[in-house]
Amino acid sequence: MYKSLKIFTLVILVISMCTYITYSVEPGDAASGYDDPPAANVIPEAEPPADTTPASIQEQPNSDEQDEILIQAAAYFSREVDAIVMKRLDSFFKNGGKGVIGIYIKELGSGFEYRYNADKTNPDNPKEGYFNTASTCKLLSAAVMYHMNYCGELDLDTTYTDKITKSRYNLKELLPRMISHSVNDYFNITLRHLGADKINDALVKLGLKHSIVYSEIMPAQYSSINNNIERYGISRSPRTTPEDLGYILDLLYAESTLGSENSRSLMQALLDNIYSNRLPAGIDYKSPVAHKTGTSSGEGVYNDAGIILLDGNPYIMVVMSKGSGSNVQSLFRTITGEVYEYIKKRTDIQSNIPQ
Repeated sequence: MYKSLKIFTLVILVISMCTYITYSVEPGDAASGYDDPPAANVIPEAEPPADTTPASIQEQPNSDEQDEILIQAAAYFSREVDAIVMKRLDSFFKNGGKGVIGIYIKELGSGFEYRYNADKTNPDNPKEGYFNTASTCKLLSAAVMYHMNYCGELDLDTTYTDKITKSRYNLKELLPRMISHSVNDYFNITLRHLGADKINDALVKLGLKHSIVYSEIMPAQYSSINNNIERYGISRSPRTTPEDLGYILDLLYAESTLGSENSRSLMQALLDNIYSNRLPAGIDYKSPVAHKTGTSSGEGVYNDAGIILLDGNPYIMVVMSKGSGSNVQSLFRTITGEVYEYIKKRTDIQSNIPQ
């Protein structure tokens, strides 16, 4: 993906962004660093014609130079976002905020990423993500089922009967509503349909590193700790990482792994999410957000994972918490809004660079 970017554009973008005042400066602080005034009555000497080469035909950077430019541009992006995030996290914790926070951001055009606890795992089980999924497990399950359907391994448009509730269901209809309305019973049906082992195997094949489904989630019909232990030998919330959720969204946006039709269905379901008080509220609803929330207030879990469809520069953003109070949602909205303005600034600068 990086190679598709025009190197000249990236260089100019990085130089231009160096003049941008990031959110590490408090609102109201005076900006520093003015351009030097032009020298008066100075006529530059003319260069010999042989040494004057139009920019359009200057020698282009070689492959190694291109790679170095991209590495520097990616590092610059990460530093700028980190300045936004760390300022807000410092303030949050100094003012009594608690819990563990995880954040993952990726520009889909450039491929530039930012990570904060994005691949954090359980110290007692390095294969398991540190963060409870809450209802973001529905995004994992939906991705697995859509991928299996695309590979010809699962028929979505057949009527099945759930072995526990005896209710009849059609996955093509069930999956979008499981996402948009976050129905716990529907996730449990998908888990019973495939089994935890099959879902976990599929997640690994998709490329996820630390996402594990164990048992049914609650509250839901016919689901309890005792029933989970009887059916699965364990009653434990699914686990994941911000990076894994971001990876699923990356696959979705590309449309190749889930198939075009399935990707469009899942994208629309994420856009139709009826819970919008985190990522969408953080950007003040200025751009569409295809996202899945997850909440377990008793465990201090407040998650949101989405694609922010900023015109000209869509990007993935995942925010997760564990052991936090509800005030972490305000923190997430603030960070989301400031990152949005930063990426929009990058987008505006790049759109004004002659191609």
